[in-house]
Amino acid sequence: MTIYDFSSAFYFQDNYDKIVMIEYVKKTKQITQKQINEESGIPVSNYQRAQKKGFSGYEDMVLKMADYLNIKTNLDEAQVNELDENFSHFYTCICFSRMEDSYYYYNLIMSKRDYFENSIMMIVIYMAQLIHFITDINYTRNLNIEKQEEAIFFLRDFVDKMSNEHRYLFYEYMATYAAIKKDAESVIHYARLTAYLGVNYPELEPTSNYHISFSYSLVGDFINALIYANKSLPKLEEQLNYNKAVMCRGNVAALYKKLGNIDESKKLLKKNLVYMSFNAIDKLRRATELNYADCLLMEFNYKDALKHYTIILNDIQKKPDYESIMAVYCMYMMNDKQKANEYVEYLEKQVEVNKYSEEYFSLIRYFRAYFNKEARLPELFKAAEEFMPGYRLRGSYIQDIAIAMHQGDFQKKFNKPIADPSLAEYIL
Repeated sequence: MTIYDFSSAFYFQDNYDKIVMIEYVKKTKQITQKQINEESGIPVSNYQRAQKKGFSGYEDMVLKMADYLNIKTNLDEAQVNELDENFSHFYTCICFSRMEDSYYYYNLIMSKRDYFENSIMMIVIYMAQLIHFITDINYTRNLNIEKQEEAIFFLRDFVDKMSNEHRYLFYEYMATYAAIKKDAESVIHYARLTAYLGVNYPELEPTSNYHISFSYSLVGDFINALIYANKSLPKLEEQLNYNKAVMCRGNVAALYKKLGNIDESKKLLKKNLVYMSFNAIDKLRRATELNYADCLLMEFNYKDALKHYTIILNDIQKKPDYESIMAVYCMYMMNDKQKANEYVEYLEKQVEVNKYSEEYFSLIRYFRAYFNKEARLPELFKAAEEFMPGYRLRGSYIQDIAIAMHQGDFQKKFNKPIADPSLAEYIL
């Protein structure tokens, strides 16, 4: 079963596939119609009459032009149907976050690339490539912009020639591509186009709204991100798409956190933590634990925040990572300077052997200097500040703390330590 049955039948009406490909090849290879007419023996007057009629009734002429341009015209219907079926399965796997299964269908699609080369069905091939390499970022952290742009370069020439379904998918994933490139104006453009077409595809709209929300969040438009996430969440639950619903609920919680509604954020995150106690999904678990810990941190509950950061570092990542920044800060705020200094020394050794990021450690180094009252604070802050844009969306709160320290506002805004310094139950 598939969530939606994509079909390429639209392209094979009245030689539409050949006419579209003829114009595409002429444009990309810079071949003039005059050259085609002369070398294919097509009289100019005949071509002009055919052009006025949209080539209706002039199939022989269309075939002559297609043959001259090496466009594939004799596609096997069974092969076309099989490609559509595999694409439908592929996109269903994407919608339900079944990435391993999506790889299987993606490879089946790509195995037909040579057969469909220089035909209208390359729209389907490149659409799958665009979707695959944008979605894959979430799971491999590999941007592979080159593969995304290869697909976009081809598809852009066909946007106004695509079926409505394929155009809808193109807009949806262009919104995410624009967000990855931090192009806020394009995110708005493609998000609006996606939302406009989405009402025609109720089966696909929950996932597209989820992607629109994600795209807005990447460019810092948290209000629109929250609007579309809240549209998506109940529909995902109606579809019994629980994994994607957990992701969406986590995003909603993160957005509430960024907008200062900590209570609402914690309520949603607790729901996810209950779900994940029965379902092992490490990627979702890390994001949920991180957002929940950040909420606790913003409430100055350093002890419980440290507990959740430690779960990520010890049980999920099993190595120092971004969460180490907040873990160090929590230790200092809990007045356990010795434990904090020992952990910072350990991290410093990991940096020396390229096992921990200098990007994250620069801020940790600044915290150590601040809480140990060292003299190089301006210099260390400047070094940490250079790395901040790289993880600003993710680490805005912890960076705001460092900025307040540097500007002398920390005591007023953030300095609310707790009395109990015990860290015995947390092992880093």
